[in-house]
Amino acid sequence: MVGWRTLVTSALGVLVHCGTCINIGVFSARRALALFGRDTLITDIAKRCRCRCGKRARWAVADWKRMSKGGSPPQPIVPKEWGRLP
Repeated sequence: MVGWRTLVTSALGVLVHCGTCINIGVFSARRALALFGRDTLITDIAKRCRCRCGKRARWAVADWKRMSKGGSPPQPIVPKEWGRLP
């Protein structure tokens, strides 16, 4: 299923979060495409990953480009069709 929540989008990569040890794994877009394929939903990537502590990853989100406005910390630039991030 090629859709707008797959790895084909313009994201820089994927951030995979572990809920147990609060570790964050970072996959570049090129590496994520090689490991998971272009039709994999970003939310399904967490089901296929394990953390260094041995537990399954809790959730995965796209790593978007960041931009700051008016001296605030950089915020991700998310396409409107994605809605709000978790």
